[in-house]
Amino acid sequence: MRVRLDLIIAAMLAFGCAGQTAQDPVMTWVQQKAKRVETAAPAWVKAGGNPERLRPLSERVDRAMKAGQPAQAEQALDEILALVEREPSASEKTAPGSGGSEAAVRRVQSKARDFEERGPLWVQSGGDPREIEKLAKRLDPLLKAGKVEEAEGVLDEMLALVGTAASTAARARGSQSVRLAQIPASAAIIFHRDNRIYAMDADGGNVTQITFEGKRHLEHIAVSYDRRRIIANYFADPRRGGASSRLVLFDLEAGTETEVLPDFEMAGNGGVEWDPSGNVYFAGVQRAPITSPRGRSDFIRNAGANDVWRVRWDGSDLKRLTDTPEHGEADVSVSADGRFVTYMATHIDPPNDSTQIWMSSSDGSGRRLVYQGGKMRESSVHDPEFSPDGGTIVFSKVNPEFHNFRGDPNANTAHDLWVIGTGGSGLRRVTQPGPISVIPDWVGSKILFLELTDRGGVYRGLSIVNADGSGYRRLRGDANIAKWIPPAR
Repeated sequence: MRVRLDLIIAAMLAFGCAGQTAQDPVMTWVQQKAKRVETAAPAWVKAGGNPERLRPLSERVDRAMKAGQPAQAEQALDEILALVEREPSASEKTAPGSGGSEAAVRRVQSKARDFEERGPLWVQSGGDPREIEKLAKRLDPLLKAGKVEEAEGVLDEMLALVGTAASTAARARGSQSVRLAQIPASAAIIFHRDNRIYAMDADGGNVTQITFEGKRHLEHIAVSYDRRRIIANYFADPRRGGASSRLVLFDLEAGTETEVLPDFEMAGNGGVEWDPSGNVYFAGVQRAPITSPRGRSDFIRNAGANDVWRVRWDGSDLKRLTDTPEHGEADVSVSADGRFVTYMATHIDPPNDSTQIWMSSSDGSGRRLVYQGGKMRESSVHDPEFSPDGGTIVFSKVNPEFHNFRGDPNANTAHDLWVIGTGGSGLRRVTQPGPISVIPDWVGSKILFLELTDRGGVYRGLSIVNADGSGYRRLRGDANIAKWIPPAR
């Protein structure tokens, strides 16, 4: 089988033509998806897929490109990818031993997607595309011959190449000067209200305003360990909510704000977090696999594109930590020593979706399930955060026996805070049932969280409770989502 995309790739390869300074983003997506097909299609056929199913689609791509219609080409490429980036049906599979192992095929497909993300950015920031072309010429015949393990070695070389020093121009939109204040040494909590960021002491006093322009609909904010920077996610279109989430970095010393990863379709929905080395962790979608979803499988693929990512604060060293088409991740947290991450995931199987708490090493390895939750809005689990020693996780869980704000369908629920050991044992509830207790953050023995309720009076603000459930008190009723600030050094 030879899907005739090689000539198309050669004609537009692969990250820009000589002398090109600005490129139609649709053409860039076409190039990237065509490279994915070149990687995935031979492995799919080797695993038993019928090449005749790809032929009319590849001909559509060819016709659209020759007619100067990249949008139509992209649509046909989406249909090809929907076939080749999954296992062939059982009736199509070849006998064991007829090619690369299934695990190797999956690794190659994952690495190809990783390269697809990094390659264009590397070239746009000064990398020489001829270096990529040399490796691509070695890769192509290996894939077509079904030599998956050898192809994986070349992909490793390609990833090593594009992981080397390239500027961050493609990953961070130009900084602009804004009015910002320093975080006082005594401040222990960062929070926002009215789309402006504030810091305050651990007892809720000495409030200091940090940002002064309320132009963004803020969701989560977090302070770096050196207290010099704040990362935040915001809703670019509040009507779309989390689907429009973007990342912005406030540099308090430089007095600037910078859009981070502006080319992501969604970044940061559900939370942002620092590690001590200056990396930012978040869940996001670089770009939905299906641009115009039609059926159930298309919507599942798009939901599964929501993965956990890590990036340096300046936009460099972008790395995808999960690649789970069957799960959509959110609510990412990092242990205090930077060694582990935890997050919630939705297992996508409508109408039988379920939620889970997972953890892994901070490089994405060693992924394991910590707690199995229930269906969304019935007994779903959210907002995992590590204890200071990294041995326990606090999270919120929907409690269907109680309701708040019955006139608001988005808030007509209740959540309790629970803790569990990272090994999956020792589950116990921390907060009293009734309110919406969500978005916890744990320092020392204190868990800070957002409390929302109209039971016995309206309260929308921050509360604190000890990890053993004692010492509950309300902190401030005029503060929104908050986090502890790393201690001044």
